[in-house]
Amino acid sequence: MWEFVLKFRLPPGRTEPTAWLDALFEAGCDDATVGTGRHGSVALDFSREAVSADVAIRSAIADVLKAIPGAQLTEIAPDLVNLADLAEIVGCSRQNIRKYAAAEIRTVPAAFPDPVHTGNPSLWRLAEVLVWFDRNTDFHPDPRTLELARVVSEVSADIQRRRLAGLIAAE
Repeated sequence: MWEFVLKFRLPPGRTEPTAWLDALFEAGCDDATVGTGRHGSVALDFSREAVSADVAIRSAIADVLKAIPGAQLTEIAPDLVNLADLAEIVGCSRQNIRKYAAAEIRTVPAAFPDPVHTGNPSLWRLAEVLVWFDRNTDFHPDPRTLELARVVSEVSADIQRRRLAGLIAAE
């Protein structure tokens, strides 16, 4: 079972999220909880059976696009995480994660990955941090969690490339 969240912008002129519920169910998204709280978008929290994270995610995207032609994938999760998220995923305390991030644990051979966003809260790419933990600590993430994080990171990068290409083309 692969658990992930997909968020889509609805097509122009068809921005009422509840109008798409039946179509999503009929297209094979019966393994998702659909969030319709934001006008113009829809979020789907999937629990999908598949042989790999890649197959699960790409089939879910295809199912949503079949149900909602013209929708645009805007976000996928879990991708960006804070220290509390990391602690829960890795299975240790937030304080321990903070010590790793602040380089307070001297026995670790490599620097903790830099955040992709420094602020309150700072955010890290889950895939990058899980690989770091696997290589540098006694905390070894579940291989399926690592696989999911890698695929999510790849899809997220594709979303960003598509956004940038759209901005450049609009100039």
